[in-house]
Amino acid sequence: MRLCFGTFARVLQLCKLDVVTDPRLVGTMTRTIDPQCQYIMSGNATSVHRLLNCTGNLSPGNITEGGVGVIRRPGKSISNVLLMAPRANRDDVIRKFGEDVISLLNEDKKLQAVLALLDIIEKDTVLDDDSSEGKKMSFEKYVGTTKNALLSQSEYVLSDLLAGIFLYTVAAGVVNTVGRETVQTITPEYISGIANPRGIKVIDYSPQLEQIVQSGTMVAATALPAFDQETFLTYLTNVRNKYSTIKTLLYNEQPKPFYDFYVCNNITWRTRIEGDGPPFKREFVSDANIKKLAEISHFIFITGAGGLGKSMMMRHLLLNAIDNYKDFKLVPVFIPLKEFDDASSKLFDYIFSKIDDFGGGITKTDFENILTAGSCLLLLDGLDEIGMNNIGYFERELDSFTDKYPNCIYVISSRPYQSFVSFERFSVLRLLPFNLEQAVRLIDNLDFRPDDPSIKEKFREELRTRLYRTHRDFTENPLLLTIMLLTFEMFAEVPSQMHIFYREAFNALSRTHDASKGAYKRELKTKLSVDAFADVFAEICFRTYWDEKFEFSMPEFEAYFKKLTNPYVGPVSADDFMYDLCFSMCLMYQESGKYYFTHRSFQEYFSAVFLSKQKDTVISKLGDFFEKRDRRMRGDQTFFMLNDLIPDKVDEFIFIPFLKGLFDRCDKAEGYWTFLNEMYPTIEYNTGEVPILFKRPPNSFLFTCLLSRIKRPARGSYYELKDLPEYDEFIETTYYWLPVGSDEDEVDIVPENRIPSEYIEAHGELEVAGRHFEAELSTVLEDSEYYNMFIKLLDDDKFIYKIQYNIARKCLEDLKAKQKSSDASLLDLL
Repeated sequence: MRLCFGTFARVLQLCKLDVVTDPRLVGTMTRTIDPQCQYIMSGNATSVHRLLNCTGNLSPGNITEGGVGVIRRPGKSISNVLLMAPRANRDDVIRKFGEDVISLLNEDKKLQAVLALLDIIEKDTVLDDDSSEGKKMSFEKYVGTTKNALLSQSEYVLSDLLAGIFLYTVAAGVVNTVGRETVQTITPEYISGIANPRGIKVIDYSPQLEQIVQSGTMVAATALPAFDQETFLTYLTNVRNKYSTIKTLLYNEQPKPFYDFYVCNNITWRTRIEGDGPPFKREFVSDANIKKLAEISHFIFITGAGGLGKSMMMRHLLLNAIDNYKDFKLVPVFIPLKEFDDASSKLFDYIFSKIDDFGGGITKTDFENILTAGSCLLLLDGLDEIGMNNIGYFERELDSFTDKYPNCIYVISSRPYQSFVSFERFSVLRLLPFNLEQAVRLIDNLDFRPDDPSIKEKFREELRTRLYRTHRDFTENPLLLTIMLLTFEMFAEVPSQMHIFYREAFNALSRTHDASKGAYKRELKTKLSVDAFADVFAEICFRTYWDEKFEFSMPEFEAYFKKLTNPYVGPVSADDFMYDLCFSMCLMYQESGKYYFTHRSFQEYFSAVFLSKQKDTVISKLGDFFEKRDRRMRGDQTFFMLNDLIPDKVDEFIFIPFLKGLFDRCDKAEGYWTFLNEMYPTIEYNTGEVPILFKRPPNSFLFTCLLSRIKRPARGSYYELKDLPEYDEFIETTYYWLPVGSDEDEVDIVPENRIPSEYIEAHGELEVAGRHFEAELSTVLEDSEYYNMFIKLLDDDKFIYKIQYNIARKCLEDLKAKQKSSDASLLDLL
């Protein structure tokens, strides 16, 4: 026998009062989670009938699950219960069952209903199966005890038992149609014929349970493993005390309450839609919080450019989870990833260390229990700050961790990442730049120059009437917008190029700012001039950038300082220089015994400045440096600012040698095919409907940069990757249409490894939605006769890679001609 929603509801159907209709019974239960559920309406009697007969599944709702979730054709969903159930408050559901559901049952049949449900549970072997095919952990999580412990009880609280079973059937991914055979055996004769040899007793609703619900106990008595509440409260209090205030460029001496100035970015993600039009549409979230993100997916990847507010968003989500713990029942853990490396042991230990840092006495066993119960919110901040030598190890650790604890909520933040393929189960959400109203609100929130409010008022007016439109790259970014306010006070103007902007930002920061005083020049403790200080700092930035160090202890900083070759260092001490960085220039800050860049973009800018002043022989070696850091460079602005600072030298000593070397190798070997082998040795493409956008960039950072300078041909004028022919041996993943819910128009695109085996057993072969292919170029070329159609399209002059190849060749000739012309002009002057 199998326990599912249909078999559970069929038992109650046979034990309800005669005046209670089936829609009322099913609708009342589902409304304990989704108050707007429509199963209760008499017009949905057919859908309810299918549920009770296990010939249909519960409606999945209107919200997509990270690109692989429900896609609904036009029309409103009957219910969102499946989406809301995993995060439902168990105590609330128990209370609502006690108040609303139990009264629908026939008093003389309540004991028989319990006996029948216990019989089904006893005979359902998956409920105590702890293999990957079993449901042991889910059953224990939602019912609140093990199968054996439940069956051994002598007394049952009806509201507790029914609510627990109901939650299991709707929150644990149990496919309703698995009960199709079982439900045929649940007859009136079956219900009345079950004996009670152990003499078990049933009570409707326990006053002790009501007391727990009303008292708002922090950790649910039956849903979470118990540990000392005071210990837990100490942890939450300590975390909130740390993250509820923050230092910024403006408030570098005294931390300010976070929500005094924080403005929440909007978030967007793509969902697939049906029809002949575009296959995707954009969804948006404003005023993001944990509840809203959890309704999208339990695996969230937030991406955005530097300075856009990713870490601020993560801090906001942390505080939101703490402030709403009573409702969410999630233990939040903030996990900065910049310190993670292969010496960090297991990811479990690394994460636990972030809990242990706050004291309170939470043990590893406590943490393990919370993870197992799916009651943890893991905020992993700064994936892009993990060293490139350690990112592969982290991906493997994370994959194993999420497999072991799949019911928790994960949120990762990162700058745009090279490829999201390693994070297949994660929904990629993009942090949006500020709109005009958000930009103005941030300026309004900043406590800047209260002694002379006219400065902020003038900037605010300029922002509304001109600057937001003319300097979008700056005004849409919270960090750069704040710097704009600083530079505006000094220069009453905002430059358009990024490197000039940072230069003027540095000049503005070289003058002290706080909430009550204007900008004024103060003598540095190091006695260095501002220009000399910048030169020294530029070398420090590059040395730490080279080592991928974004934070350091004072001993680590002293070690870097001793290696400096800058002539201005002289008698300057590391202590004095760090003091000026933190308190005079506001370029760094101290927290918990470590020093951090106010923002990584300053490290990138000063690294570019340092490199721009090097000899030609050094610059000629930078191409290899950036190529080797390819994975790390996605979203990094260092190279682009270097290109702005010395564009002619970058062309002469980086791009021309790079392209010349590339095409020399091509000309000596197989031409275009050599190019493909270097840039795209693995060709990824999709056909049909695939929920995740797979886009593998070239195997070269410099070539990717060149593509950004080249105008892409008009869509429709060339062959795309999706036009490549399909070969079964190249199939990496097949996606199927999975009908869900009682409405046949509700479908889900699911990868084959995520389809429940019970569903395949019940329905047989499914309809293919699309496929993701990965073709190794070497394999294709080794059997050119067999793959002749594939090769023919690759070699077509209108194929996208062939177009890139030809345009890059022309780019090389143009750069060489430009260089020759420049050299000739200089010779004429001489």
